[in-house]
Amino acid sequence: MAAPYDVVVVGAGFAGLACARRASERGLSVLVLDRKSEPGERIHTTGILVKEAWEEWAAPARLVRRINRVRIYTPSHQSVDLAQDDYFFMATDTAGLMRHLAAETGRAGAEIRFGERYRGASANSRTLRLKGSGVRCRFLVGADGAQSAVAASLGLDLNRRLLKGTEWEFEPSDRDGDSLHCFLDPRRAPGYIGWVVPGVCATQVGLAAHRDARADIRGFVASIEPIFGLSGRQVLGRRGGLIPVGGLLRNFYRERVLLVGDAAGMVSPLTAGGIHKAYRFGKLAADAIADYLEANGPHPGAIVRRAYPKLALKHLARWSYDRLPVAKALETGILTRNLVRRVAGKVFFDRLNGTTVNQT
Repeated sequence: MAAPYDVVVVGAGFAGLACARRASERGLSVLVLDRKSEPGERIHTTGILVKEAWEEWAAPARLVRRINRVRIYTPSHQSVDLAQDDYFFMATDTAGLMRHLAAETGRAGAEIRFGERYRGASANSRTLRLKGSGVRCRFLVGADGAQSAVAASLGLDLNRRLLKGTEWEFEPSDRDGDSLHCFLDPRRAPGYIGWVVPGVCATQVGLAAHRDARADIRGFVASIEPIFGLSGRQVLGRRGGLIPVGGLLRNFYRERVLLVGDAAGMVSPLTAGGIHKAYRFGKLAADAIADYLEANGPHPGAIVRRAYPKLALKHLARWSYDRLPVAKALETGILTRNLVRRVAGKVFFDRLNGTTVNQT
């Protein structure tokens, strides 16, 4: 019988690959399983890297495009520009980025099997056995997305508060500018926003809404036609997926099992950004797993829980955005220029001071 792997990671997304790479660097034997046939297939994320994510795991220049400003639009398309001298975002060729991350993870020593679905696991006193494959491991990591099969099969919590996002990729144009365009549109994107990202070899146009609401992507595209002239451009691709916004799950680990990334709810409840947390806590989980297996350290889940930020302000902001007429208040000027600066600076740059704002 083959020896068990130290760690099996289910899901070759941002969190799963960050965890697998770091665990391999720590000397553990690691297997990554993913039901997709290849890395970068069926992308479910816009793929924007905040500055901190870029610093966590930089990608080749050919796969990214730097964006220095954010432009926020009211429902009538009045706009506010935001920028900060030392801050930036990176739009990505997300499929290419996932291939790059998978290759780097493999070079670190992890074995990656694409086209292999997780079907459940059973435990004995020392290992877990994955059903249908005979693979055994000392520790199992569920990094398999917002509707985690690992969580469902092993009695861990599931994400209940979800946004549904959809995005179309258009041919790029000079009209798209160099900003991350964010549209407050409670009619077509209730509970979140619409966006236009001048990306890598494509312009990404999308929106997200409450799971039980209709995300009107066609109506949104038509509404921004005077700004971007999208009707004459070819649609290069479409993507979509669910985004957890309820915060870190209460029960995201048990003996020899841990959820990371979207599976654990490691996503900002306000901005719905999760790549930086996927990188950071994927690596932290791997270090904690190595200490747990090799040095009888505390359970990795306890380590992650202590390190995870409380995000009380962002949870409050999410509650307010869901229940208060934020877009109307901004439109009518109830939200003042200074308040917009402070709130948007916190949302987009995660700080309250130093944001330069231009009103247009």
